[in-house]
Amino acid sequence: MRLLLFNPDTEYALATGASFYTPPARVAELARELQLLPEAWAREDDIILVEDRTQAESVFRTADWGMLRDIYSCGSLPTPEPWGWNHAVRRRLLDSGVPESVLPAVEYIDLVRNLAHRRTTIKLNEEWNATTGEEWKVDLPVELTDEEECVAFYRNNPGCWMKAPWSSSGRGVVNTGADMEERHVRPWCRGILRRQGSVICETPADRAGDFATEWRIEDGEATYLGLSKFITSNRGKYISNSMASQERLEYEFCDECAFPLEDLRRIQKEILEETLRGYTGLLGVDMIVEKYGKLRPFVEINLRRTMGMLCLPRVP
Repeated sequence: MRLLLFNPDTEYALATGASFYTPPARVAELARELQLLPEAWAREDDIILVEDRTQAESVFRTADWGMLRDIYSCGSLPTPEPWGWNHAVRRRLLDSGVPESVLPAVEYIDLVRNLAHRRTTIKLNEEWNATTGEEWKVDLPVELTDEEECVAFYRNNPGCWMKAPWSSSGRGVVNTGADMEERHVRPWCRGILRRQGSVICETPADRAGDFATEWRIEDGEATYLGLSKFITSNRGKYISNSMASQERLEYEFCDECAFPLEDLRRIQKEILEETLRGYTGLLGVDMIVEKYGKLRPFVEINLRRTMGMLCLPRVP
């Protein structure tokens, strides 16, 4: 039995590192609107945790936060599985009556937070460059901690991408080539530096398509679950996922990218197992296929369930 919860604010909560956290209003509203999203992967004996049961008409069992103490006190021990782990959701579950024995340790949440920082993509891409050689070498992201350094990167790399260390679905990401001027870039960087301590900067990409590989890591072994393809705005905001079959998605990937898909899966598996030691659970790796078949294999890493997984033939 599992206790399922959609908490799309997980990266925001990770950014604070705090046990007490209030999500932005727009993200809280998204959580309410999609509180039954776990129906997509729920099994018959699972419970979906919702904010308001009066608005939750589901074929699966639902419970609100106030019911948790009764559920666990009667001997049932469903394993909590939120969309993503962070200190705030762990604390809220604990305060609501979920026993600590079925929750991940504080030290594990710290590990997830550290690995979810976008600086992890620097290490992943370093390993890619060391493995694949000069032909497939990619520009490494750069982590900057000074406003003037950020502005200098922007000036020296027209159309570059700048990212907050923790964010999701394209929030906290700016494409400076999308009509952004220095008068917009400077205050944005200043705000991210103040709140999160650094900015991750990337050279511009001649984007042809956005793909992701979906994975599960258990006992240190990464298992490939499938390929997904998604659509973003010109500013990098997530819009939707393709519902095409795996065969069709693989055809589209191979048609757009010159790097063999089988080799990509093998190399990503090795790098994920080496770099994400200690992590257990689902994750997605966002990639960019550039024009002329070039590949950026580790643009983002999402240490949680992803929308792309909902489009797989078997939702994990």
